[in-house]
Amino acid sequence: MTNSGTIWGAKTLYFNELSPDSILNAAERYGFKVTGKVISLNSLENRVIEVELEKKREIETSAEAAHQIVMKFYRPGRWTREQILEEHSFLLNLAQYEIPIIAPLVIDGESLFFDEKLSLHFAFFPKILGRLKDEYTKEEAEQAGRLIGRIHNIGKLSVFNHRVTFSPETLIRDNLAYMRAEPAAPFDSFKYYLDVYEQFLPQFLARFQNQKNQRIHGDFHRGNIIWTSAGPYILDFDDSVNGPIEQDLWLLIPGIDHESVELRDSFLDEYRTMTGTEIIQQSLFEWLRAMRTFHFNAWISRRIEDQSFSRMFPYFKQQSYWDQQYNDCRQALPSLIETWHGI
Repeated sequence: MTNSGTIWGAKTLYFNELSPDSILNAAERYGFKVTGKVISLNSLENRVIEVELEKKREIETSAEAAHQIVMKFYRPGRWTREQILEEHSFLLNLAQYEIPIIAPLVIDGESLFFDEKLSLHFAFFPKILGRLKDEYTKEEAEQAGRLIGRIHNIGKLSVFNHRVTFSPETLIRDNLAYMRAEPAAPFDSFKYYLDVYEQFLPQFLARFQNQKNQRIHGDFHRGNIIWTSAGPYILDFDDSVNGPIEQDLWLLIPGIDHESVELRDSFLDEYRTMTGTEIIQQSLFEWLRAMRTFHFNAWISRRIEDQSFSRMFPYFKQQSYWDQQYNDCRQALPSLIETWHGI
């Protein structure tokens, strides 16, 4: 977030000076004995690096831990120091309740550090051994439902003071302003795509008016759960914000086919049991999907000059992509409004 109030930051800044030597030097400054081996992990937004240790430092975790730590270097301009510390505070609070998340390591009372030479904030995390799963069984979906329920039970006890709110204002209005000021593509369909979302913005604002918000994960999909010998662990609270609980309840099992619906019902049943929640607004799920889709395009737009983004999304500046985006939203958004008003 920048001072202008947008949720995902200013113009892309690079990590060009982040070399293996600078990473290892940063680790050694805080007492880690390193072997010299570093591995870049899959992350577009930040730089996440696995660092091998000569000797396993005392790291408290109930899951298997290898002789590695993970260093996370935060993209400049996205979150302020206060916002990152609020995320860390939430994680450490969850860890106190023995909720299986991966919290930052605290060294001499601090969890966030700053490299003056690189002008980058960074943090250390334990390396947890586990694997991702593309498909869930009913039992695994139920486990995930109980786990996010436990997180929400703690999340509702307070709100973030510095992080922002998952809302149409941040995901649509603010991103619209950026994408009009900094057009990502020269095609008419790109402009028409923005026009459709601007046309329906008042409906989104009305739909989410007086919406109850609390601290949520914000990006609870399958890539952010690893399955260990001790059970599932939740990763990456980088997108944690104040928002409706439903944002954490649709993305894990987003399909609309019969099997996905049954699996999601099992997930939601266990969530209700864990939280005592009587009403889950499943009618919000498609609204949240539409907002996330628009934000996803805005997120790429803000980063597309970054080499890693241009390699990952080569289609982003192609007319066929924006033709499809325009056609999709032109059909989806009116359907949302019609369903809402019972037309």
